Amino acid sequence: MKFDITLFTFLLSLTVALSGWFARWRDKLKFEKQQDALERQQAIQKAEAAAEKKVNDTRNFNHLVNNQLQISDGIAIGFKDLEKMVRDLTKETLEIKAYLIRYGVAPETQK
Repeated sequence: MKFDITLFTFLLSLTVALSGWFARWRDKLKFEKQQDALERQQAIQKAEAAAEKKVNDTRNFNHLVNNQLQISDGIAIGFKDLEKMVRDLTKETLEIKAYLIRYGVAPETQK
């Protein structure tokens, strides 16, 4: 059998072309898997960031609501204390007036 160089060259070039095509195909699949994984990871990170922002916004809003409630309670307590002080002053004023009437000391404005 005679060695045919053209057939050998053809087979060799076909083998090299097929191996190059196979390597390119394998790298393309690997790259697509990496891209899919990267896109999936980015989507997860965006979803986590959105969920965390929503939780933080809700927490901040609840803090503001609670602060307003505490301020309202403080104002209500302050007014209750003020009302008590006015009642006490009114009571003391009535006692002074009763004392003045009892002992006949009339203010000069009532002459």
